[in-house]
This record gives sequence, C-alpha cells and structure tokens, in this order.
Amino acid sequence: MYRRLFVAMSVALWLTAGSIAHAEEKLASSVIESLHVSLLAMMKDADTLGFEGRRKYMEPVVAQSFNMPIIAYLSTKYIWKKFNEKQRKQLTEALERLSVATFAARFKGYSGESFRVLSEEPATQDSVFVNTELVKADGDAIVLKYLLHRSDSGWRIIDVYFLGVHSELSMRRSEYLTVFQRDGFEGLLSELEQKTADYSAGLLQ
Repeated sequence: MYRRLFVAMSVALWLTAGSIAHAEEKLASSVIESLHVSLLAMMKDADTLGFEGRRKYMEPVVAQSFNMPIIAYLSTKYIWKKFNEKQRKQLTEALERLSVATFAARFKGYSGESFRVLSEEPATQDSVFVNTELVKADGDAIVLKYLLHRSDSGWRIIDVYFLGVHSELSMRRSEYLTVFQRDGFEGLLSELEQKTADYSAGLLQ
C-alpha cells in the first residue's frame, strides 16, 4: 500500500514539475505577446494619446517587459565597473526613459500592422530567444528577435535583434563606450538625456 502511494505521489510530482517547466518555458513568449498587445493598443490610439500620452502609456509596459539594470550593465559592459552605485542608478533610469521615448516616437500610428510570435529557442545562461515578426498591412514582415533572461522577477527582455541579426545592445555598447571615452560619465548621461529629448521633440524616429 505504501509503495503504491509513494509511486502515485512520485508520478504526481513528476507531472507537476513537468507542467511547471512547460509553463516557464512558455512564459518568455507570454512576455513578448503582452508587449505586442500593449503596442498595438497604443498604436491604434496613437493620435488621441499624442507623444506625451504614449510616453506615459509605455512607462509601465517597459518596466514590466525589460530588465533595465541588466541592459544598463550589458550596454556599458567594458566601463560599468568604473561607475559608482549612484551613477549606475542614474544610467539605468536614463536608459529606461530613453527606451520609453523610443517606443512612443516609433509606434505613433496604426495602418493594419500585426505581430506574430513564431518560436522560442534556448540561449545561454538562463536566457531564451523569442522569434517574432512585425507584419505590415501589405503582408511584408520585419523579423524581430528578442533575447530574454530569467531572473527572480521572471522573464524579461535584455536585447532586441532587428531583422533577426542586428543586436541593439552591441550597437549601443560601441556608441556609449565612444561617448564615455570622450566626455566621461556626465557626457554619457547627457547624451542619453539629449536623445530622449530629441524623440520627444520629434527630431528622432
């Protein structure tokens, strides 16, 4: 009797563990799907919201979808150790404001676009790629690949690959290193704030 009970409990635990693992595996895609739903809703109401409304709309979406501390670290990987805690916090917050402003500026209207989540594939160190497409009204598709990392807060985006190959982090890392070497930390922070301001003013898209 006890043996049968032990076997039954073991099977139940195994099935539960399998279900949890499966749920965790799909959770990365769920983050992207939620982001896409939010973006489409904002795009459809973009004119009514205006830039400032879109910016406010995206603040919680970015906070829930992206791991900004990891992004701040990875985008300044070679110079991160030169920053003190206050500077790291300032940098992280500046990058978050820039990310919000970028979404608000770029997703400023709706013309029948849709998003598709295509697949997930494993990456290194508790990370996973989620392959997606932005499908335009004429049927043309733009490939977007997201890299998500699993932390105590769950899956969060840490990089985006445009056309599936061009890493946003890699491009920004080179740019930020150049600015830091030329102008120091304050210059880097000023550069980020200026970009945010330029998006707000419609000077960048």
